[in-house]
Amino acid sequence: MTTTDQQDYAYLQATAREAQAKNVPYLFHLNQPIGIWNYIRIANDITAQISHGRLLDWGCGYGQMTYLLRQRGLSVTAFDVGPADATLPDIRMYRDLNVVRTEHPTTLPFEPGEFNAVLSCGVLEHVDEQSQPGNERTSLNEIARVLQPGGALLIYQLPQRYAWKESLIRRFKLGYAHPRRYTAAEITTMLQNAGFRVRRVRRANLLPRNLTGVPERWRTLYSRFSHLLLALDGLLCRVPLLNQLAGVLEVTATRIAPLVEGK
Repeated sequence: MTTTDQQDYAYLQATAREAQAKNVPYLFHLNQPIGIWNYIRIANDITAQISHGRLLDWGCGYGQMTYLLRQRGLSVTAFDVGPADATLPDIRMYRDLNVVRTEHPTTLPFEPGEFNAVLSCGVLEHVDEQSQPGNERTSLNEIARVLQPGGALLIYQLPQRYAWKESLIRRFKLGYAHPRRYTAAEITTMLQNAGFRVRRVRRANLLPRNLTGVPERWRTLYSRFSHLLLALDGLLCRVPLLNQLAGVLEVTATRIAPLVEGK
C-alpha cells in the first residue's frame, strides 16, 4: 500500500461522508471501506497495464475512477450520458470532474482513434437496461471506433452469470440484482465481434464488497480486514469452478488494427 493509496482512501472516505451529510444518493458503493479499497485496487491494476496516453472513463458516474486514475498520472476524459447542462452535487470530488455528456445512448462525441484506452467500470451491463436491447453491441462498436488500433478496453465490475450473491438477492428479493449478467465466453465473443482481441479475463468479488442491510457493528468488523479480504478474494477467484460463483468479471481487450486492402 503506497502513500498515494492511503491519501486516496482518505479522500474518498471524506467524499462519502460529505455526500451522506448532504443527502446525496447513489454513493453507497463508497460507504464501506472495502469498497473504497477495491476501487483503489482497480485503479492500480489499470495503471499497471496503461502507463500513459488518453483514457476515456466511459460512464464515469460520480467520478471516483476518473479521480483515482488522474491521481496516478493518466489523462482522463470523464464521459456520461445525460443532458449537457446536468449538474452534479456540490461535493469536492465532483467540482473538477468536467464531464463530457451526450443524450444519445450509444454515439460518442469523439473522433476516431482519439483514445489510447477506454474504461468501462460497472457500465456495460446497464446499457440495454437503460436503453434499447442490442445497444450494448452498438456501444462496443462505438468504443472500438474511438480507440486507436492496439488501444485497450478495460472492463471491470461486469456481473457474472452465476454469481452466488446475486442469486440470493433474486431468490429472496433482497434488493437490486443486475438483469444483465455475462459468462466469460459470452463477453469474449461479443468483444471479438466488435473488433477486439481478449487478452485477459479474471474474476473478482467472490467475497462481498457492500454489506447493505447488515448491522453496523458487523460491517465495522468486516471493514477492519479489508486488505486481508481483498487478498483472499484474489486467491479464491483463481480456484477453478469456485470462481464461477464470483460476482464480477474483469476483462482486458485490445482493439485489432483494421486490415489494409491489398495485404
